Amino acid sequence: FMCQTTDRLVPGLALGLILVLGACSDNNNNNGNSENPETGPDPVSIETPNADRCEILDSENCMFPWPSSAFTVSDDASVTGLRISLNRESMPANKQGVKVDVAEWNRNDGFSPSQMLLALVPGVDMEQTGAPPITDLEESLDPAAPVVVIRASTGEQHLVFAELDANTDDPSQQTLIVRPMVQFERGERYIVALRNMRDAAGDLLEAPEVFRAFRDDTLTDNEAIEERRDAMEDIFATLADAGIARDELYLAWDFTIASVENITERVLHIRDDAFASLGNAAPEFTVTEVVDLEPCSDSGCEEGQDAYKSRTITGTFEVPNYLNSDDGGPGVPFFYDQPDDGLPDRLGGDNMFTARFFCSVARSVAEDFDAPPKAVARPSLYGHGLLGSGDEALRGTGANVNIMADTHQMMFCGTDWTGFSEEDIGYAVQVLQDFSLFQNVFDRQQQGFLNFMFLARLLKHEQGLVSDPAFQAGGQPVFDNSTVYYDGNSQGGILGGALMGLIQDVTRGVLGVPGMSYSMLLRRSVDFDLYKPFFSGEGTGDGGGGYPSIKDQSFLLSMVQMLWDRGESSGYAYHIQDNLLPNTPAHSVLMHVAYGDHQVSMWTAEFMARTIGATLRGPALEPGRHPDSNPFFALEPVPAGDYTGSVLVYFDDGPIDGGADDGGTRAPPTDNTPPFEPDYGEDPHSLPRKDATAQAQKSFFLMPEGEGKFVDTCDPSLPCTTDGYVPGGS
Repeated sequence: FMCQTTDRLVPGLALGLILVLGACSDNNNNNGNSENPETGPDPVSIETPNADRCEILDSENCMFPWPSSAFTVSDDASVTGLRISLNRESMPANKQGVKVDVAEWNRNDGFSPSQMLLALVPGVDMEQTGAPPITDLEESLDPAAPVVVIRASTGEQHLVFAELDANTDDPSQQTLIVRPMVQFERGERYIVALRNMRDAAGDLLEAPEVFRAFRDDTLTDNEAIEERRDAMEDIFATLADAGIARDELYLAWDFTIASVENITERVLHIRDDAFASLGNAAPEFTVTEVVDLEPCSDSGCEEGQDAYKSRTITGTFEVPNYLNSDDGGPGVPFFYDQPDDGLPDRLGGDNMFTARFFCSVARSVAEDFDAPPKAVARPSLYGHGLLGSGDEALRGTGANVNIMADTHQMMFCGTDWTGFSEEDIGYAVQVLQDFSLFQNVFDRQQQGFLNFMFLARLLKHEQGLVSDPAFQAGGQPVFDNSTVYYDGNSQGGILGGALMGLIQDVTRGVLGVPGMSYSMLLRRSVDFDLYKPFFSGEGTGDGGGGYPSIKDQSFLLSMVQMLWDRGESSGYAYHIQDNLLPNTPAHSVLMHVAYGDHQVSMWTAEFMARTIGATLRGPALEPGRHPDSNPFFALEPVPAGDYTGSVLVYFDDGPIDGGADDGGTRAPPTDNTPPFEPDYGEDPHSLPRKDATAQAQKSFFLMPEGEGKFVDTCDPSLPCTTDGYVPGGS
């Protein structure tokens, strides 16, 4: 054999032969290898434990960096040509020693478009490094940015930010987190480049040993390293073409995003199969209770009285059931018949799920049900909040949903977010202690989407609810079934964003205090504080589960997003307005965001808006109010004239002691921790839905085709505000 002088291994040269003869190398660049004058530099020895199931770039942390192409295999049958290949032995174990069952993850053909990227960079100082922060996203597009994510096919830098996990300061547990702030494109390959990482003194950190061997072209005697060298050379070449110098790199790796089909195929299948079986008929339903309410007296409201609603109607309706039990209860996954084609089936081919509905008639629509209605209501689905119930549509007198209905002659009907409702709380606590169970939550959530779609059909069909005497006054319908809308808050905004990418009988909706990507949202929410002890195992006792390691928690939150995409906005917001799914109309959504929200981070709403392509109502906030030094980057303003597309509107209750009735709200933390009261002021989470200006804006938006549009009901020269706050203190 004869070798030409080169700066890398001769492709195809067998490792055993390399070890005998040495590698071809530029004699002037031996990269620290001792050199035999006859055979060239000697290979160095580097250990990569469990290389058959771990990412070798970090030889001390099996699953890091994450996500990585190291955890995929070729699969010609998948859309991306890849299949996720995780090994259960590499997974974190809970307190009981149970490792996460990866079978469902291994059905994916890529990673999440909202994927939270993770690496261990011991000793890194983010300020000294100059990493792009959440407060200035544009920095991530700077060609000199030290944290860069590029789209491999174009070399284009992606909008991201980087942060250290603020839930620990232990270097062995503290992950460097890189998050997209507009979703990664489905089916595309991305490369992460960390360069010029610095410590608190400003000194450069030494790259990990295995990565240095690739970067510096150091020959090793490790077969796993040498087999990957060509793939790493491709990464270096692509980065070089994008202007990222090889010698500056601390770490670089690649990953591929799942396809549209892989994320959406299950819910689209059950939607299309269920409605095909329904045909032109209305879903079967039963009215179980009708309660007529008297007006409140001058002295107030007593039991059996209500100031805003005159009738409540509850009942059940039948939906094709794709879950693996007759009743489809909490913790039940999809049923897959054999042979398993990857698409859910119905037990016995005809099993049905009995869902509940809760509707109320506003007093402004009808009071005397023996007489014709005073007005004909616009019907809307109502999406309830975190682990709640569809009966939120019937809340007591003075509730925002009832005031909205009465003021604007609407009729709200709710059903449970099956999979994430009140009856699922016990199972959710179990899941946090053993992530192997999480698939069952997401399967049931997709059944929940179908239930909402069937309720919409029940509202729209001539033989549906409109045909029942309970929904009539003087023999005439109390609502117009020609158009149905959606309105939801909090979880109803998060899951409602998914529904609005899927539903066929609704095209306009309001997402109140919404967000996207639970992997980003949970740690930034005060609501998660109740559940953290189960996740960490601190509240489960000796016999319980949970994951004490903060590093494992970060990894699991990122990993679970790959499945959670099937059950929240992360999987479907991309399809709301553009990139439409098959047999699905375009939708428009009005996003009402509470500035400084303690429960649903406003940054997750901005992430969602960019992904949808929503425009921004301006002025969104007073100058300097947003913690970003460069706020609302990559959000376009609402166009002039009549605009029927999607819009994000901020509502602000003002700074602390700045004139708001209840004290105001401080900007949220810029790290991944929640803004607890009182340090961050009051929680404004529920304020937009209670505000008359916001309700009027919603009403203009929820109008029939050709009428529904964005109307700026706030003072056009000022931010939209709540709770009595007047910008400028005037």
